[in-house]
Amino acid sequence: MVRQRSAKPPFAGSIPAVASIPSPASLSTVTTLSTPANFHFGSTVVSHGWYLLAPFRWVRAEQTLHRPLVLGGKPVDLAISFAEGELRIEGATDAKYIEKNGAELRRKLSRMFQLGIDTSEFVTLSRSSQPHAWVETSGFGRLLCGATLFEDVVKIIATTNTMWKQTVRMTELLVGKCGRRTKSGRVAFPEPADVARFSAEELQEDCRLGYRAKSIHTLASGIVSGAIDLGAMSDPLQSTEELFASYRELPGIGPYGAAHLLAMDGRHDFIAVDTEFRRFVRERYHGDRAVSDRTMLRRYAKWGRWKYLAYWSELWESVAAGLEPPDADSR
Repeated sequence: MVRQRSAKPPFAGSIPAVASIPSPASLSTVTTLSTPANFHFGSTVVSHGWYLLAPFRWVRAEQTLHRPLVLGGKPVDLAISFAEGELRIEGATDAKYIEKNGAELRRKLSRMFQLGIDTSEFVTLSRSSQPHAWVETSGFGRLLCGATLFEDVVKIIATTNTMWKQTVRMTELLVGKCGRRTKSGRVAFPEPADVARFSAEELQEDCRLGYRAKSIHTLASGIVSGAIDLGAMSDPLQSTEELFASYRELPGIGPYGAAHLLAMDGRHDFIAVDTEFRRFVRERYHGDRAVSDRTMLRRYAKWGRWKYLAYWSELWESVAAGLEPPDADSR
């Protein structure tokens, strides 16, 4: 995600089992997870700005995504790479622990890499669109997500009414203050209870969240108390319109944030018009002339349920390089 002005995008069958393979390292375990036929690891990781937000750490030269992840209540260091059609996950813990929490690991990684989403129709449509000719060759189509819906909602709130570098800093401070540390000292993204134990005022002061602290604290506290049920709100049996309305009920989430959460679910048939959308379409297609929202949206009508992804691919291609710091690989 670039930023958000008001905020700023089904593989068939069951999720395959994780196979545990003892690694030469005494406290390291390697597991694998199968991926869809058209899955592209690198393009999914850098599909938007999430890979630059804590606790992700992308080492481009090694094509490895590092991040601590809470499994069974315990933060574990993971290094995720790709080979021979499978995600290869190396965890700094013993094999029995990984096996015991295998279902949670599969669930979180499947969300993170959108393994349950079939993007083949989008790829087919992109072949007949010159601006999207790069989509198929690059493997673009899946968006990197957080390990949980809570993580994605918090990060979207952190993009509202701010610049990207502030989003990066706010997220880093929030993770550092509230997250659980692994044995190596890395910090996992906090669970709702980890955030709720601090007051909104403390989060605002220590994490530089500004007015967003209240929304994030209300979200975390609501989940802990049971007042907010993210599972029910994100029920995939809902229509896109119903799901959009559900997400709009979350603290700090407006139309743009709800549209982005839909994209995290692989639903791209809704574009929330905001200032960033208007600016991009006006500059790219209308010579910076003022045109109606209806005219702008009509440009993406041919994409059907892939409208948002078609727009996002154009926008991301134009801004991606500018978001990545020179030392991104070594953070």
